[in-house]
Amino acid sequence: MSYKILEHEKAIKFKRKHKNDKQLILRIDKKYIEIIRNLHSSAFLELKSEKCPKCRRARVGNYRIVYFISEKQNVIEIIDIIPRRNDYRLF
Repeated sequence: MSYKILEHEKAIKFKRKHKNDKQLILRIDKKYIEIIRNLHSSAFLELKSEKCPKCRRARVGNYRIVYFISEKQNVIEIIDIIPRRNDYRLF
């Protein structure tokens, strides 16, 4: 089964804001590919949150990619890319 990446507006806004940092954008895109290849890897932990209990997170340097896997639709929804220090305040 192949999964598709669907980026929410917050993730798109983050990438647009950091478009001059080519290395960061490249690392984020590589992490997207890694998430697709290893959907349920132990490296990608579930968030302990009431707002998004099924969401997972992946670390990219000083940032976290917050995403949700929709098994029925074969879609990985990238909800947001946030600084690690804000990880639990927003979710």
